[in-house]
Amino acid sequence: MRNNGKICLFFLVKLWVAATIISLFSMHLQAAEANYSVEISVLDGVQTSGETKLLSDLLQQHLDIVKWRDNPRMSPAEWLRLYQATPQAIADLLATEGYFSPEINPSIDTVAGVSQAKFLVNAGKPTLVSTVDLSFTGDILQQDPAEQSARLASIATLKQNWLLQPGAVFKQSDWSQAKRRLLVNLLVERYPNASIKVSRAEVNPALNTVAINLKVDSGKSFTFGELKIEGLQRYPASIIQDLNRIKPGTTYSQARLQILQSRLEESGYFQGVEVTASTATAVNDVVPIKITVQENPSIKLGAGAGYSTNTGARAQLTYDDLNLFNRGWRLTSSLKPEQRAQSLSALVRLPTDSDGYRDSFNAGLERRVIEGQITTSGQTGVNRSWGPRRTEQTIGAAYLIEHQALDGAESVTRSVATLSYGITLRRTDNDRNPTRGYLFNTQLAIAPIEQLSSGRFLQSYAKVQGYYPLTSSTQLIARAEIGAVSGRNSAPAAFLFRAGGDQSVRGYAFESLGVREGDATVGGRYLATGSIEAIQWLTQQWGAALFVDAGNAANTLQDLKPVYGYGLGARWKSPIGAIGGDIAYGEATKEFRLHFNLGVAF
Repeated sequence: MRNNGKICLFFLVKLWVAATIISLFSMHLQAAEANYSVEISVLDGVQTSGETKLLSDLLQQHLDIVKWRDNPRMSPAEWLRLYQATPQAIADLLATEGYFSPEINPSIDTVAGVSQAKFLVNAGKPTLVSTVDLSFTGDILQQDPAEQSARLASIATLKQNWLLQPGAVFKQSDWSQAKRRLLVNLLVERYPNASIKVSRAEVNPALNTVAINLKVDSGKSFTFGELKIEGLQRYPASIIQDLNRIKPGTTYSQARLQILQSRLEESGYFQGVEVTASTATAVNDVVPIKITVQENPSIKLGAGAGYSTNTGARAQLTYDDLNLFNRGWRLTSSLKPEQRAQSLSALVRLPTDSDGYRDSFNAGLERRVIEGQITTSGQTGVNRSWGPRRTEQTIGAAYLIEHQALDGAESVTRSVATLSYGITLRRTDNDRNPTRGYLFNTQLAIAPIEQLSSGRFLQSYAKVQGYYPLTSSTQLIARAEIGAVSGRNSAPAAFLFRAGGDQSVRGYAFESLGVREGDATVGGRYLATGSIEAIQWLTQQWGAALFVDAGNAANTLQDLKPVYGYGLGARWKSPIGAIGGDIAYGEATKEFRLHFNLGVAF
């Protein structure tokens, strides 16, 4: 009997397991065979057709019933739960866009085995901001007579720039952004411990209005103290001190700290820079500035090889010393043999001084063989630059000796002492891959003293390049340059103008456009070139270009007749700038030429 009982129990367990498996399999088949559909209709009310579409897209993208309707694990019970929860979910989503009193009519039906859930939505009127009560406490209300007017102006500006003014549609995203922007304006400029103490948005569904009440504590105001520098081993502290424009007693500003950090990073001395000013270390509301740096090696050696469609194959050796004579002077030197040009150059840049001036001196030897003209020159000079990268100015003095040999003409040697001035304006959205804005450069060079030169002359030159996005993926680039020299017979070749090449008129050889003298092409007194280029970006990195270039160089304005080049190219947005390859046709020569260019030539 006992064995029979065990057999019976074993049989019952097997029967229960089989029934469970059959039941689960049946439920799986039933779920797989079930079909579900969702239809959401947002009625046109007081909204424009664009706003109605925006609301419809919002619901389609974020409702769970839409996301899960095609899930193979969906069951009738789960479908019913989602259907019942959807009206509240719709109301919550519409509230984020300022619609707090919607009418939602749900319905569900089964047609031909398909369970259809429908939601008819009338968003109603948007909720508008009725009043804004924005008040402040903290040091921003201090009645110091010397600063009272400035503080009142600051409060007025904060209220004026408040994003949700009366009459604006109250959206959750705008509400969050408005509070964030208000705090940032306080934190960045003067009050690093500012906080929002009261944040209320009281909605009146009957009137479709919202009353905003915000109380902000500015906290204490701080001023900057002395510098504390860590990490210097090989460079003098004066490098950092002279780059610092924040004097003790200056009002705390996060923006000033960021500018100082950028200046140190761009100096070339450091591979890592961190600038901080923690209010936790403040004494009597004075915050010391802590600067931590990682120095670059002072000696750098480099070697490389490459090819340019302008000057041919090249090799290059470089030697850099960032701490010349242990004074923080930066030496940059290079030996560059190319097929059509060879050069040896050295540039010494002094650290930026306390007045923001950047001084340098240079020397170099160069030999160029271009279009039947062999030019050998030696030059030395000094320069002073100042101003930020957006508006950089330079003055300089230089001395040049040049020997010029021409095919089919007499050789000549000239010397010249010049004074120069230049200014560069950079107004682009990105330094390496600009899409909007412009770059402008103009230069003047004069040889005023005839006793130090082969003759007197004045050279003037200007170049502008503009960027404009025609669409989100189509870009227009326009370029123009002009130049003029007085006293052509006394100006060395280095100060005359020639055109043609990658950055000039494509479709023509490098500096092949100019004045014929003997069997050679030499520079002219006048220059004018221009370019129009359209780029269609096919991906985030790759694009195709279509361009037309025109220009020439001549000794008289009457002879300054443009020649044209046009063609197609490819563009790649590399980390160091746009790299381009072009095939251009020179209309005057009836020849095709291949051109390569790298980055922005400013």
